[in-house]
Amino acid sequence: MKCPECGFEAQVSTFRYLYNARIDASVSIRQCTQCQAWLAVDELKGTADQKVGPGEAPWGKSAGIEGLAEDVPSKST
Repeated sequence: MKCPECGFEAQVSTFRYLYNARIDASVSIRQCTQCQAWLAVDELKGTADQKVGPGEAPWGKSAGIEGLAEDVPSKST
């Protein structure tokens, strides 16, 4: 795998595993051991798709349930 930030190339296992970005996808977050950048990694392909910055979500929404509670009309008592 190659780091898109600094160009460092090594086996996927060399990049520090941080966490799974989603439980229903093969995207994980790994850290480059050379430049310390956080990377969105497709574990099935073994590729680093992009650097992940604060607040970015390259994997999309989790389950499509965001905002549902706001759509439910409140009961009048």
